Amino acid sequence: MTNKWSKLSLVILAMLLVLTACGSGAGTGNESASESGGKATGKQVTLTFWHHYSTASPEEKTLTGVLIPKFEAENPGIKVKAVAIPWEELHKKLQIGGSGGDLPDVARLDIIWVPEFQKRGLLQPLDEKFSDFNDIAKGLLEGPLSTAKVGEHYYGLPLNTNTKVLFWNKEMLTQSGIDKAPETAEEFFADLAQIKAKYDKSWGYGEPALQGWNILPWIWSNGGDVLSPDFTTADGFLNSQATIDIVTKLKAAYTSGQLAGFKPGDVPVTEGHAGGSYAMMAEGPWAVAQFQSQFGDFTFEMASFPKGSAGSIQVLGGEDLGIFSKDKQEEAWKFVKFMVSEAAQVEMGKIGQIPVNLDAMENNEIKAVAYYAPFLEQLKTAKARPPVDSWPQIDGVLSDTMSSIFMTDKDVKAELDAAVSKIDGLLKLNN
Repeated sequence: MTNKWSKLSLVILAMLLVLTACGSGAGTGNESASESGGKATGKQVTLTFWHHYSTASPEEKTLTGVLIPKFEAENPGIKVKAVAIPWEELHKKLQIGGSGGDLPDVARLDIIWVPEFQKRGLLQPLDEKFSDFNDIAKGLLEGPLSTAKVGEHYYGLPLNTNTKVLFWNKEMLTQSGIDKAPETAEEFFADLAQIKAKYDKSWGYGEPALQGWNILPWIWSNGGDVLSPDFTTADGFLNSQATIDIVTKLKAAYTSGQLAGFKPGDVPVTEGHAGGSYAMMAEGPWAVAQFQSQFGDFTFEMASFPKGSAGSIQVLGGEDLGIFSKDKQEEAWKFVKFMVSEAAQVEMGKIGQIPVNLDAMENNEIKAVAYYAPFLEQLKTAKARPPVDSWPQIDGVLSDTMSSIFMTDKDVKAELDAAVSKIDGLLKLNN
C-alpha cells in the first residue's frame, strides 16, 4: 500500500514540475526581436551603422543628435549604434569584415563600392527582399538611385548626391590682378602663375588627393578618359594624348609651387582655402557647411569647374545605404527608409548634404539654401566613375601613378602606359 501511494506521489510531483516549467517559459522573452518586429517586448534590437561622416562634423552631429534619436523614438525596441570610420578605413574594414564575418547591419557606402560588395554577395537585394521597395524608390532622384543598381537588382538606396565646384578666394585673386574665377582650363593655369607671383608662400590651387575623385574631372574636361566606353580596357584612354597633355600641365603647376595639398604635412585644403594658403580649390557642398561652422568670417565664392575642350565635367559623387545584415533585415530596412525620408533628408540638407528625396528638394527649408545653385548646375554635366567592381583597385593604381608622376622626374607617358597595363590586368582578373 505504501509502495502504491509512493508511486502515485511521484507521478503527481512529475506532473507539477512539467506544468511549472511550461508556465515559466511563457514570458522569458526568448523570441528574437526580429520575430517581434522590433516592438517593445522587453528585448531591444541594436542595429550597427557604419558611416564615414567626419567625427564632430555638422553631418555627424545631426546624425547622432537629431536623426537617430528621432528614429528610435518612432521605432520603440530598435536602437542604432552609429560608428564613424574614415572613408578609406571604412572601405578596408568592410572588405576584411566580408571575409571574417564582422560586418555592420547597415553602412553608408561610397557609390563606387556597391558593385564590389554586391559581387561578393554581401549586400541584400532590396527590391527582392522588401515589398514596398518600389514605393520608396519612386520618391527618389533617378540618377542617384541608378548608382545602387547592379544588373537587374538594387543593392542600396541613395542617401545623398553631390559634385564639386570651383571655390575661389576673391581677395587673393583680386590682389593678383584677376577679377573673376577662371572659366577655362587655359585661364586657370595662367591665373596660377599670377597668384604665385603675388603670394610666394601660398598656392594657387589646393588638391587634397590624387585619386580618381580628384584627377578625373581634369582628364574628362580635357577630352580624355580612364577606361573605354564599354569598360574593358584603359589602353588608348588613360594613355591618350588628351590625358597626357592635362596631366603634364598639372605636374608643371605642382613643380612650380602653384599646386599643393595632397602630401602628408601639407596644409589641409578646405581650412587652407579659408586661411589664405590656397587661392582656389574644387570641393563639394560640405565645404560650405565647414566654412559656416568653423570660419564664419570667411566669404567664399563659387563658380563652375574650368572648361576644357570637352566642357566642364566634374565627378558625380554621393553615398548609398546598403544592408549587410542577415538576421535583422526588417529593422535595418526601417532605418534605411527613415534615412531617405523627407524629414531626415531635410535635416541633412540644411547642413550641406544635397537631398535625393524629391519631396525634400521641394521643401522650403531646402529651397532657402542658396548655395546649392552652383552645385545643381554642375550636376547637369557631372559624370560617374566607371561602375566596375574592380574600381577601388583601379583607383589605387591611378593614385599611385599620379603620385609617381607629380613627385618624381619620370616620364608622364611611360608612367601612364605602365598604369594601363596594371589596370587592364585588373579588368581581366575580375571578369
